[in-house]
Amino acid sequence: MRVLTIIFCLFISMNAFAQRIKDQATQTSNEPVYVVDGQVVPSIKDIKSHDIYETAVLSDTLAKTLYGSRGMNGAMVVTTMKGQAVIYQKKLSQFSEKYKNYLAKKGNDDNLSYVINNTMLIARTKHTVEELSDLDSANIKKVEFKTVRQFKTDATVVITTNDQ
Repeated sequence: MRVLTIIFCLFISMNAFAQRIKDQATQTSNEPVYVVDGQVVPSIKDIKSHDIYETAVLSDTLAKTLYGSRGMNGAMVVTTMKGQAVIYQKKLSQFSEKYKNYLAKKGNDDNLSYVINNTMLIARTKHTVEELSDLDSANIKKVEFKTVRQFKTDATVVITTNDQ
C-alpha cells in the first residue's frame, strides 16, 4: 500500500510539473492579456480611441487570479462605448417593453435619441453614455419609447427619474 501511495504522489507531482512547463511554453512574450468588453482578445491595436469608454490596467497578481496563466504579465482591460451601452440598455429595458423590442430587432441604439428629465442628450458621446450608465434603476420612474416622425431618429427614449 505504501508503494502505491508513493507512486500516486509521484504521478500527481509529475502532472503538476508538466502542466507548469506547458503553461510557461504557451506564454511566449511579456505581453499582458487583453480584455475587451469582457472577452479575451489577441490585441487591442484595432480599437479606435474614440470608441473607448474606459481602460484599466491590472497587476500580474490580480490578472493571474482572473485570467489564469494568461494573466501572468498583467492585463489591459478595455470597455468600449458599445460595451458600456449594453449595460444601460439592459437597465432601461426593464422599464419599457417597446424599447426592449426595438433593441432585440435592431441590435443597437445607434438611431435613438435620449431625453432625461426634459434634457436632450447628444447621440453616443462619452457624456451621454456616462449619463445613461449612471442612472440608478431605483431612481427611474418611467421610460417612454416615443416615435416622432419629425426627428431623424427612429424614436426618442424619454426617461423620467424620481428627482423630477
